[in-house]
Amino acid sequence: MLCSVIIPLYNKEKYIVSAIESVIAQSYQDFEIVVVDDGSRDGGAALVEAMADPRVRLIRQANGGVSRARNAGIAAARGELVCFLDADDWYGVAFLEVMVSMYRQYPEGSFFSSSFLCMEEAVDGQLDTDVDANFFALDNFYEYQAAHGVFYCTNSIAVPRATLQSMPQCFPEDDHFGEDQDLWFRLADRLQFIFCPAKLVAYRMDVAGSLCAVHDMRTMPEVYSRLEQRALRWSASDRSRRAALRIVAYAYVGVARYALQDGRRADAFTALRRAARYAVSMRWLATLLMCAIGNGALLKRWELWREQRMRD
Repeated sequence: MLCSVIIPLYNKEKYIVSAIESVIAQSYQDFEIVVVDDGSRDGGAALVEAMADPRVRLIRQANGGVSRARNAGIAAARGELVCFLDADDWYGVAFLEVMVSMYRQYPEGSFFSSSFLCMEEAVDGQLDTDVDANFFALDNFYEYQAAHGVFYCTNSIAVPRATLQSMPQCFPEDDHFGEDQDLWFRLADRLQFIFCPAKLVAYRMDVAGSLCAVHDMRTMPEVYSRLEQRALRWSASDRSRRAALRIVAYAYVGVARYALQDGRRADAFTALRRAARYAVSMRWLATLLMCAIGNGALLKRWELWREQRMRD
């Protein structure tokens, strides 16, 4: 079974060859690599063209953003199963083989993912290499995410090509934050999610212009606004409804925290009130306390400490 690996490329000359080589090194070898150069100004596209492997294809387009690049890759894909890899990240050797095993066991109405590892550099032995890694169907995608946080990344996802090409637009091209998450949410609304907890892929941290760089949330991202609108239309008895709205509430708390750090206490209280309609958590209570005492500087120091602790 042919797998298509879509790699959007924009000014990642330093990393693109190692990303491609991580695909070429896969234990499962029936694949094509579709690199979509999104108007890069460095020499990355030339490095791709110079690669001798006939399974590597390069598509060039004017700069239009990562979503447009990924959508172009999907349109050009020939494989039965489509996977994604950012140009500064990499696969562990077992990733494609596990994805194919998952697809063969759940060939209808499903999409797939492994877990992932945040890394600064590729280090041998960090990623799982078990091609027989266990996987299972999640009982409820939104409940699992509400309980565990984001447990997958774009690099770890695989979707049947027929499913993607049946959608009017896969990655929303007008979004600049959460465009990948938006697609996974929409797929979860209609498909079963099959998950392998092994860490089979990595994304590189602290790269300038990285597609995985953390964006601020000074306004509510469209991905969560759209999820909120959809979830509110679901039946009150739908288990996904409450879990999806908990995810939305968490995003509103994030908006409140940015507002407080910016000195916009009124906006912070507004975001917290919206979050409280769906869920009140310890994080919500801590943010409310910070708002009450008006200490955005303390909150900022807390967030920086928390981020450093996660990295360590």
